Amino acid sequence: MKKRFFAAVLSLALTFAGCTFVACDDGTDGKTASEMKEYSLTDGDGAHVADVPYDEYLSEQVFADDLYKVSVNTQGASPNKSAKENTAALQAAIDDASANGGGYGVVEVKGGVYYTGTLYMKSGVTLYVAEDSALKLPDYDDYTTEEKREFLGGALIRAEGVDDWGIVGPGRLDGNGTDYTAESKNPTKNLPQETFNLKQKVLSYRDRLRERKSDEFGCNLIYARDCENISLSNIVLYEPSTWTVKLELCSGVQISDVVIDNNVYVANSDGFDICGTSNVEIKHCFIATGDDGIVLKSNVGPIENVSVSDCEIMSLANNFKIGTETGYDVKNVTVSNCYFFCAEIAGGYSGIAIESADGANISDVTVSDIVMNNVPSALLIWLGCRLDKDNGSDGKTVGGIDGVNVSNVFAKDIDIACAIVGCEYKGTVYPVRNVTLDNFDIRYRECGEDLDVYNGNDVLHANMNGYPEITRVSHSYFISHAASSYHDLPVYGLYLYDVENVTVTSFDVTARSVNTRPMTNAGKYDARDNIVNCSVN
Repeated sequence: MKKRFFAAVLSLALTFAGCTFVACDDGTDGKTASEMKEYSLTDGDGAHVADVPYDEYLSEQVFADDLYKVSVNTQGASPNKSAKENTAALQAAIDDASANGGGYGVVEVKGGVYYTGTLYMKSGVTLYVAEDSALKLPDYDDYTTEEKREFLGGALIRAEGVDDWGIVGPGRLDGNGTDYTAESKNPTKNLPQETFNLKQKVLSYRDRLRERKSDEFGCNLIYARDCENISLSNIVLYEPSTWTVKLELCSGVQISDVVIDNNVYVANSDGFDICGTSNVEIKHCFIATGDDGIVLKSNVGPIENVSVSDCEIMSLANNFKIGTETGYDVKNVTVSNCYFFCAEIAGGYSGIAIESADGANISDVTVSDIVMNNVPSALLIWLGCRLDKDNGSDGKTVGGIDGVNVSNVFAKDIDIACAIVGCEYKGTVYPVRNVTLDNFDIRYRECGEDLDVYNGNDVLHANMNGYPEITRVSHSYFISHAASSYHDLPVYGLYLYDVENVTVTSFDVTARSVNTRPMTNAGKYDARDNIVNCSVN
């Protein structure tokens, strides 16, 4: 059924128009980025990327003539009706397409914006949202708490235990996320600092976050669990109040030509959350969001065989991340030919973050041909000992990171060094093993520096049992972020701690003109000999 189901829905192919890493000498300054895009934000509070290239990702949708099609209007849905009225009619159209479509039914949403509550996807159904049309959650204050409980089930689209289904556009799923979140403490653009200070960077970013008015009514745009053969393509996903797409314990996921256009200040608004889900391909997508862009979380089960390619990702956290919830193993992950950026403003952590915090063994990860612009740090690899039982840990077993290859990375206007860090737990050292970095060109944003390097040369590692981010490698948390200490790394290029068999070649870093730190601590050993078989050239 899988092959026939996917073949039944046809869309026009697009050529990736993002960025390409060029490892060559152009006669001026060596490695360069081809077609690096400079994105801006909307006027006023700068809540959205202003110039999302919709035309590069979306196209007219074409269907086979013999498919069973159900118009939502024939079931009584209308843009002129309330969410309460539309929910039942829209669900009836989905049920009809599943029952009578022979496994290939199409539900057609055309003619405007349809307010709705949660809709439950059924097997063998493709939900088609036409151009200039949308499914949208209602305004937060339009209904009482009890009324919202009647028709809001944690997502705009839910699918549990159903197979062979898809969602296509080029219309929109709209989570109305700005209305479901409170005004931030400082509703202005968070511009880059004239003098870089790590703690102030973190606090300025957090002051601009919009938190949910109620966690009870935080809604994904798409939530799926225990499903096989999912297709998401040629669709706009707009402004959820929490993670945009959450896929738990699913298999066989094809995602392409999806545009995620979120309010970049909405907290916890991840793009794609791949949770205990395997056999996933994400290609040629544009993602702009206030939290992680694409994130793999092995909190409910293991993850394997994930491919990400040809994507443009703006994040105010990590553009691509494995972690933080990592109780089960993750293996065979590839990321290639992507553009990671932060449009115009400050914020974020790492372009590439590979983290095991709760006992997961992460292996066979390959990242290549990545261009970054205005991303704070190019790379963090973190093996920690948080061991959170709520995220799959047994509470006592530290995992491992073994076999990571990252190559051909160009990063412009960064603020923080790369880091590869293992941990010590109950007297045993757990190193990150067998990492290869090749062909990096990293260039700092030119500005002043107000640094606080802990104890001159060393770095505080009190947070390895906490939440991993590049800003927290040398961070110690006290009650609140404002009360916490944020220490800078003692190097400007690559920081290593508790590592084994790390090979680094062609790793070029251009520091700020005011820099006084060395490029790396490789070759410098403390009493524990925490760096083993490491070479940096």
